[in-house]
Amino acid sequence: MNGPGKIYNTINKCRICGADSIVDLINYGEQPLANSLKKHRDDVEQKIPLTLSFCKQSNHVQLKETVNKELLFSDYIWVTGTAASTKRFAKEFAQRVIQITNLQSHELVIEVASNDGTFLVPFKELGFSNVLGVDPAENLKTAALQNGIETITAFWNKNVSEEIIKKRGRAKVVMARNVLPHVSQIFDVVEGIRCALQDDGVAIIEFHNAGTILNELHYDSVYHEHLYYFSINSICYLFEKYSLYPFHADPSPISGGGYVLYLSATRKNKSKSLLQFMEQEESNKVNSHESWNRFAERCVEHKRLSREIIDKYYGRRVIGFGASARSSTYLNYCEFNSGNIEAVIDNNPMKQGQFTPGSSIPIISMEGGLRRKPDIIFILAWNFRHEIINLCRSKGYRGDFIVSFPFEPKVIQS
Repeated sequence: MNGPGKIYNTINKCRICGADSIVDLINYGEQPLANSLKKHRDDVEQKIPLTLSFCKQSNHVQLKETVNKELLFSDYIWVTGTAASTKRFAKEFAQRVIQITNLQSHELVIEVASNDGTFLVPFKELGFSNVLGVDPAENLKTAALQNGIETITAFWNKNVSEEIIKKRGRAKVVMARNVLPHVSQIFDVVEGIRCALQDDGVAIIEFHNAGTILNELHYDSVYHEHLYYFSINSICYLFEKYSLYPFHADPSPISGGGYVLYLSATRKNKSKSLLQFMEQEESNKVNSHESWNRFAERCVEHKRLSREIIDKYYGRRVIGFGASARSSTYLNYCEFNSGNIEAVIDNNPMKQGQFTPGSSIPIISMEGGLRRKPDIIFILAWNFRHEIINLCRSKGYRGDFIVSFPFEPKVIQS
């Protein structure tokens, strides 16, 4: 499927350094696009190989297949503001950004891939009203405008950055939260971030940490939207090409464990926390080929254990919770379907009434799920597991839970 007009192509050189030294780690099989929910159970789906690879020169972990970005992102169903914990973190995030960057109320804040504007809303609430979102999904622009966030519909790049500069001037802060792993034309995106910043501006990059993926076995985060799996080492290598230098990092709870990295156009002393994270990465051998080969072996074992747990509940009512993109890789890799999991609860109304990609499991509301009186609830959106367990308990559910990640799948008894 390589070539013009095709929906994907396969790389043979590293996405970061360009070396032809990439090797396969694990193939998760032919997978549907993780956010391509189906209107009907029997809808025909396009399936694409999903192969995780490693570059022996840059030590960067990356996906081998690149899917057409218009197919992936022009109509997007992941809505940032769905989870209450995300909204709480958005408020903390804004306060932290204001503190570290010394942001002034008149200065421009841009968010790249701003989704429904959830992470810009707290800035306005705190009196920093000069905010702007940029996102390619027209349906999310509508949601953002309802949240009071001005949003441009576009794929971020240097040209978009220059157009914003003409109309609004340069920004004190450009944020890109969990977006860089998604972009095939990453150099254009990073150049656009650098271009948009004023001289004392700060780029703020949030990303799912490769070290956490490696250690806690987050292979469900591997899907076609995620082309890059950054360590601090590899993401700093990328940004330093464009004269943006890291000076601070905070931990992020999003995606089950990540970093918020702060970069400036002038070299500054690295903060204690950033130095500590870099040392941890080195001691944990996050950038080692051998470590990632072991990761692949652990994925195979995790699949076996997941099948073993679900097989014990054969003939009983298993209801999933969280029809997330990352659950799609997990469900399809483990070959689960509606014969194993009767339905999946999701609190996003845009997903309800549809079917999970590949596995063809109906997606229903929480009320609909609990009315089915599940024998056990299988938490697929495990990074929100505490919130989900508390919510289910508050609605009267007293049964057990299966939690898919981190580490090995496990049963949490009531």
